[in-house]
Amino acid sequence: MPFAREQAILKRILPESLFEAIYSRACTSYVRYKKLADTVYYIRPRQDIDEARRTLLIRTIRPYTMVGRNGLLATYECTRRAEQDNVEGCLVECGIARGGSSALMALVSRDCGNDRVSWLFDSFEGLPAKTEEDGNPRISNGVDRHTDKLSEGYCLGTLDEVEELFYRTLMFRQDKVRMVKGWFQDTLPVYREQVGDIAVLRLDGDWYESTKCCLENLYEQVVDGGYVILDDYALVGCRRAVDEFFTGKEYPDVVLDGRGGGWFHKEGN
Repeated sequence: MPFAREQAILKRILPESLFEAIYSRACTSYVRYKKLADTVYYIRPRQDIDEARRTLLIRTIRPYTMVGRNGLLATYECTRRAEQDNVEGCLVECGIARGGSSALMALVSRDCGNDRVSWLFDSFEGLPAKTEEDGNPRISNGVDRHTDKLSEGYCLGTLDEVEELFYRTLMFRQDKVRMVKGWFQDTLPVYREQVGDIAVLRLDGDWYESTKCCLENLYEQVVDGGYVILDDYALVGCRRAVDEFFTGKEYPDVVLDGRGGGWFHKEGN
């Protein structure tokens, strides 16, 4: 939700129950507005061929993602740049839900004529429980576990759904899209050597522990010139995990995407 300053003022002067009621209605209205604005954005005719192609690829995966327009544009641009610069390595996403963002990365690579391997890591059971490092993020008004409500079990995508999307809808070869089911702390230490070099690493685990685990296990495998996308950079826990991970190291120049996420280019030494 925008208007953070106004929210803070209203929270101070209104009774809690009234503020929560107003906030809930405002969230619902804002979500509807954003969906309508995005729909108009994606159906608007494009004269530029590259922009038209970008819009087509994003529109293809929109039904399978909870990521907003700016997050998808950032994912597209990072992957496209990695392809244009011939960055070595695979594509990795940790926290894939229904697979839309991972599919966008793979589609961009295929559209560029490359044949990269994609690694998809997820519990396929929704979010784990948050910890105290995550603070008290305000949840959205999701009505089922496939929504982006920040609560245990939500942001759910099943393995069957994601396999359907990649193997049957988008017709990717199974040897090029490797899905690993399980919690990050159990799967990443086992599979990281098989993953090898990473060109684009997208982190969408929401919480502190998830982000910390992914960075500790995979960041060193992101090659110089590669890209790291932090979908939840604005969340307290995610930002804390990133800050802690880079303590004593050169902090990356994170580019904010305007909707709570960010990304950075991993510079060579």
